[in-house]
Amino acid sequence: MEFKNSDTDAERELKLRVLRIYSKRLDERKRRKDFILERNLLYPDPFEKNLSPEEKQIYQRYKVFMRFHSKEEHEELLKSVIEEHRIVKKIQVLQEARAAGCRTVAEANRFIEEKRKKDDEESAHRLKEGIQISQSGKVLQRTNNLKGEVDGSPRGAAKGLQPFGKDSSSTTTGQAISISLDDWDINAFLGADLLSDTEKRLCCEIRVLPSHYLNMLQTISMEIMKGNITKKSDAYNLFKVEPSKVDRIYDMLVKKGIAQA
Repeated sequence: MEFKNSDTDAERELKLRVLRIYSKRLDERKRRKDFILERNLLYPDPFEKNLSPEEKQIYQRYKVFMRFHSKEEHEELLKSVIEEHRIVKKIQVLQEARAAGCRTVAEANRFIEEKRKKDDEESAHRLKEGIQISQSGKVLQRTNNLKGEVDGSPRGAAKGLQPFGKDSSSTTTGQAISISLDDWDINAFLGADLLSDTEKRLCCEIRVLPSHYLNMLQTISMEIMKGNITKKSDAYNLFKVEPSKVDRIYDMLVKKGIAQA
């Protein structure tokens, strides 16, 4: 972005607005970075290490409240919530033991121990079944990949196996481009950090790079302020792209309150 002596007041104000938005995003990024370093979130929490799977889920759910507490306050809250969970679970187990006919502490402890062993065996059995299913899925995936390499399908073409024929090169290139578009990710492109999640999703849907999107956004905004654009079709001649893409970007300006529907 460049400020020129020939800029009008509207153009200068628009550029300053973009800079303020960018500065606000940088401030928010710094705040989050400082928060992570201050709370030492880059390393495992020793408190979480000794928790059961259920207690770890509770620990993760309460992370959203971390920003409202000091480090000590949040640790105290987690300890209270985990202790409450353990007490409630202990009461439930004792109620089950009583319903099973236990009348003494020894009988209850024996029932609890047998129940724990049974739960451990069931967990181990489910884990074993999950591993078998995962291994079966990997074998099936490898079989499908091999089939794609042999029959010249897009999967095989993407790996460099070109079918024989006059137009094999162009066919392979087209298939590779099609596959790359399906997995298109704009986060690594210049200007992606300036976009909101909604804007990133829009760029992926209409296949526009962040820098091109920002340029189109700025151009349409300036023309609107000059009074040259009052509806979507007025912006079609400004860019050599499909009108549908211009429509989507114009709709985004309407949401921002810059353009009128």
